[in-house]
Amino acid sequence: MTTSRLIARSAICCFAVVLGGAVSAGGALASATTGNFDVQETQTFPDTSVCTGLNGTTTNTTTTIGHFVNTGNTFHVESTITQDYRSDWSDGTYLISQSPTHFSFNTNSAGDTVQTEAQQDRGTLYAADGQVLGYQTVFTLTHLTVHDGSVVSSVSQFRVRCP
Repeated sequence: MTTSRLIARSAICCFAVVLGGAVSAGGALASATTGNFDVQETQTFPDTSVCTGLNGTTTNTTTTIGHFVNTGNTFHVESTITQDYRSDWSDGTYLISQSPTHFSFNTNSAGDTVQTEAQQDRGTLYAADGQVLGYQTVFTLTHLTVHDGSVVSSVSQFRVRCP
C-alpha cells in the first residue's frame, strides 16, 4: 500500500481547501480569522503491497477535519486526516485498514514554514476466504522547516511491519 502517497494527496487537498478559505476570508491585521473545515472523498486506484509486492486495487475514503487561524501575519492549520481503506490483492488476499494522520502547518509573512505529520496505520490482512492472516502496521513521521524559501530541516521516518 502506498500510504505515503495517500497522505500527501490528503495533506495537499486539506491545505488547498483551508488556504483558499483563509485567503477569501481576508483577515484584518488587527483580528484573527478562524474557522473549521471538513472534507471527505473516496478514491479507487491501482496499488502495490509494500509487504508482498502484489498488485491490486485500493479503495480509500479520506476524511479530513481541522481548524485554521489566520492573523494576517501568520497562518496555522491543525487537522486529523483519517483514511479508511480496503486493498484487494491479485492472489485474493485483502487488507482492511484505518490510518489516522495528525497534521499541523504554520507559516508567516517572513516566509518561514513548519509542517509536521504523524501517522499510525494499522491493518488486518485476510485470506480470500476471510481468515485473518496477520496484521500490518505503517508508522510515519515527517517534519519540514523552511526559512526564506530554503529547506532548513527535513526529517522523515517510515516503518512498516508486515504479517
